[in-house]
Amino acid sequence: MNNRQLEAKISVDCRDIQSAWEKFGTDFTSGASQTARWFAFWQSMVNRDCIVAALYSGERPVFILPLEVEQTGPLRIAIFAGGPHANCNFPAVATGQSISPEELRLLFDTLHAKRPDVDLVSLTRQMSEMDGVANPLMQFPSRVNANVSLGITLEGNFETVLARSNSKRKKKKHRHNMRKFEDAGGFEVVTATSPEETTAMLDNYFECKATRLAKAGIKNTYDPDGVKDFFKKLFAEEVLNASPRFQLKALKVAGQYRAVLGKSYAASQTFIDFVGITEDDLVSASPGEFLFFEDIAASSETDLEVYSFGIGDEPYKRSWSDIELPTYDTDISLTAKGRVFQAWLRVRRKLVRMIKKNELVWSKVKKLRSMLRGAR
Repeated sequence: MNNRQLEAKISVDCRDIQSAWEKFGTDFTSGASQTARWFAFWQSMVNRDCIVAALYSGERPVFILPLEVEQTGPLRIAIFAGGPHANCNFPAVATGQSISPEELRLLFDTLHAKRPDVDLVSLTRQMSEMDGVANPLMQFPSRVNANVSLGITLEGNFETVLARSNSKRKKKKHRHNMRKFEDAGGFEVVTATSPEETTAMLDNYFECKATRLAKAGIKNTYDPDGVKDFFKKLFAEEVLNASPRFQLKALKVAGQYRAVLGKSYAASQTFIDFVGITEDDLVSASPGEFLFFEDIAASSETDLEVYSFGIGDEPYKRSWSDIELPTYDTDISLTAKGRVFQAWLRVRRKLVRMIKKNELVWSKVKKLRSMLRGAR
């Protein structure tokens, strides 16, 4: 164990929480969703029951874990703030710091003392490392999540990226679709530069996403109160920064949005957090793939090292990717009820992984889900 005394602090007051990240300065590594602005907006607009669990060395934090508490049946479970919208998660860790299992146990014991009503801390879709920094939470027993994270090594050159992924076919298809967009009234790829643009892009995305999810029979995670307003606030505030952590891009054809993607930045990586496609007469021209092509090309000309498609395995991601990273789930039970639920989660997640690895079974599950949704 390190020869130091760390103090565990559990904060629920917005002012205390904001000061924790401020004391970090810029000298830390974290996932995009494990940042002060994301947490503050989520707490104020979606779920007031949020907690920051942190380890301090003197007056300076060395580890910050932002959580929200949700009710699941008779249990209270602490998860990454943002719920299903928090992906490729990584707690905030001060540069050059190592956190021991004993120090983490101190943190969770303190959390239990402060909030004895919380039964389980369930941390899902985590990265095991980010920019060479190991995720301290991996020192607890962790399981591979059913969903992988696919990405591209950029190497500062788009032609190098293309050469790894059927360059001739991709260029030909891109030119073909470009002509379709020009014939339909002209196109442009735009980056939101004002709060008004972020709101317009998000409204389009929410509408497209709702349509697609309804067809697939999947619950819309943007429906709960405050979630859409959270994203509008987040992107509207970020767009005013010189180096925004969250950014919106869109493909416009004949003056209308046809594809919108939201992305985030963490360390030397950019992550695609979501993409929405307008399903109209131009959907056959693959506006989403076209926008990805343009965004990957632009990202290749920066100092970014990795372009991550985020969580989820899709054919279009596979067609580009040379990186496949597993994501991990870590559960820390705080009560007897939490231990029972943890065991159930272990069985459930194993079953989900088995289903998703079997392409035939997974395709039938998705078809059945869509049919059941349509029958309601």
